[in-house]
Amino acid sequence: MAQFYLRVATALLATAVLSLLITRLLLDSSVDATNHRLLAGHAVIHAETIAQTPPAERRAAVKRLSKILGYGVQMEPGELAGEVRTQWRAGNLFVVAPVPDTPGQLAFGPIPHGRMGSLPAAVGIATLLSLLAAWLTIRPLSERVNHLEKASTQMCSGDFSTRVTREPSDALDGVGASLNLLADRIGQLLSDERDLLRTVAHEVRAPISRMHFRVEKIHARAEPAARKDATGLVSDLRQVDTLFEELLTYVAFDEFDYERPELQTTTIDVSSAVTRLVDEVTSTADDLTVEVHGDPQAVIIANEKLFDRAVTNLLLNAMAYGGPKITIFLRTFTHECVVDVQDSGPGIPERDRPKVIKPFVRLAKKKTRGTGLGLAIVKRIMTLHQGRLHILDAPSGGASIQLVWQRANAPQRRRWPFGVRTQTA
Repeated sequence: MAQFYLRVATALLATAVLSLLITRLLLDSSVDATNHRLLAGHAVIHAETIAQTPPAERRAAVKRLSKILGYGVQMEPGELAGEVRTQWRAGNLFVVAPVPDTPGQLAFGPIPHGRMGSLPAAVGIATLLSLLAAWLTIRPLSERVNHLEKASTQMCSGDFSTRVTREPSDALDGVGASLNLLADRIGQLLSDERDLLRTVAHEVRAPISRMHFRVEKIHARAEPAARKDATGLVSDLRQVDTLFEELLTYVAFDEFDYERPELQTTTIDVSSAVTRLVDEVTSTADDLTVEVHGDPQAVIIANEKLFDRAVTNLLLNAMAYGGPKITIFLRTFTHECVVDVQDSGPGIPERDRPKVIKPFVRLAKKKTRGTGLGLAIVKRIMTLHQGRLHILDAPSGGASIQLVWQRANAPQRRRWPFGVRTQTA
C-alpha cells in the first residue's frame, strides 16, 4: 500500500504545481496600456489636488485619499520634473506621480493588477488538471479492484480454480496473493473431502456386502424365533449400503470437481421418459395415484442417466412425504422445459426451502428411511446441466418441485448492446 500512497501523493503534488503555474501565467500578467493610461490620469489628478493642499494638511489628505481608493497612497521624496510611471516593488505594482511644484511624489499601491477576467478560466483549467491526474492515478487501482472482485465472486460461487494475476508493482498485489493462497487451501480441503468420502464409501461397502451375504446365510439356517432379527439385520445393512451409494453419487455430481469427465448429453423425450420412470418407481405402491399432464412433445437436452436420477428422486421424495396423489406437469417455454412434480402432502415451508437442498437435511418429524441426500443430488444434477430447481407451494396444496431444463431445438438468444435481448427462430 505504500506504493499506492506514494503514487497518489506524487500525482497531487504535480497537479498543485501545474495549477499554480497556469494560474500565475493567466493572472500574473502586466498591466495593459489602457489601464496604464487610466491609472496615470487618476494619479496626476490626485497629485495636483495634493499640490494645492496646504503643506500642513497634505499628509492628512493623503490618508483620506488612501481610504477612499481602497489601496495605499504614500508621500515620499521624488524628482521635481518626473513623469507618471509604474514601478514594481517587492513583486507589487505601484503607480508613482510627482506632486507639481514640490520635491515629493505620490506612490499609489499596491495596485490590484492582472487579467482578473481570466480567473474562472484559470480555476476551470486547474480543476480539470486535478480531475485528470486523479483519474490517471485511480484508474489502474479501480481496474485492479474490479479484477479482485470478479475473482472473489467466482470463489464465493465455489470455483476455487480461479486465480488472481500477480503484479508485483501493484499496490494491491498482497491482496491478490492472499486470495490465491485462500483458493489453494479451500480447493485442497474440498479435494481432500471428496477423496475421503470416496475412499470411505468404497472401503466400507465391501465389508457391508460380505456382512450382508453372511447374514443371509445365518437367516437361512436360523430358527424361526431368530429369523426376525436376521431379517432386521438384512434391512439395516441394505439401508447402510443405500446411504453409501447415495453418498458416492452426491460426491460424483460435484460441479466443481474438475477431474470429473465432461457431461455427455443427448435429446430426451420428456413425456415418455417421465411416464417410464413413474411406472418403474411406483409399480409397488398400490395406494398411490400418479397423473402426468402437459406437452407430450416436450424435448430437452440432458444426460439421460442424470435426468432419470433427478426425476426418480423427486418421485421417491413425493411418495415418502407427499401423500397419496402425485401430479406431474410438463410445461414448455421458448428456451426451457419445466418438469413440475406436485404432491398432496403438507408442503415445505418457505423458510425451510433453502435447507432441504442441503445434504442430510430432513424436515419430516416422522421417521423415514431416506438418506437426506435426495434433493441435494437433484440440485447438483441441475447445476451440472445449467438448469434450476425451484420449490414452491402447489396450487392444490402440498409441495411443487420444479426442474427447469434446457429445451432442445430452442431459438438462439441474440445479445444486443445495452443489454437488450431478442430471439431468432
